[in-house]
Amino acid sequence: MKNRSKLFLATATLAVLMGIGSSATATGINDAPASWLPASLRLVGVWDVNVTLRDCVSGTAVATFPAMNQYAADGSQTEVGINMSPAARYPSFGTWHFIGLGKFASEFKFFRFNPDGSYAGTQEVQRTITLSHDANQFTTTASVAIYDPAHHLVKSGCA
Repeated sequence: MKNRSKLFLATATLAVLMGIGSSATATGINDAPASWLPASLRLVGVWDVNVTLRDCVSGTAVATFPAMNQYAADGSQTEVGINMSPAARYPSFGTWHFIGLGKFASEFKFFRFNPDGSYAGTQEVQRTITLSHDANQFTTTASVAIYDPAHHLVKSGCA
């Protein structure tokens, strides 16, 4: 992240496993506010996200933790959350793209590990992101799939 980048407060809601609500801060490109970017690039930057896990049925908050999402202009994406030990998961890698005014689609996955360090499989997340009019906040909905090492579906979630 560039030292000269301005940070902008944003809020996001993301469903992962039982549903996640997030608040985020993003940086613009070349110090420009995100709202000044072309619509197809307004998601570009780093978002510091405060994630709240929620039960999908009741909406009850289960846990809260910080995460970071980075969206690059080339359509690549990285994500790191600390809802579990770094020994239990790798950073996420994925892609994102513009799907309409203020709307983006995002897919990412990460490797998961058991407490003994053995490979547990992957977790894959598909999101639809809706950016606010000023490009400083977003909401997302996500579907989550957890796979074992043989890529058999073990668990899924929704928001």
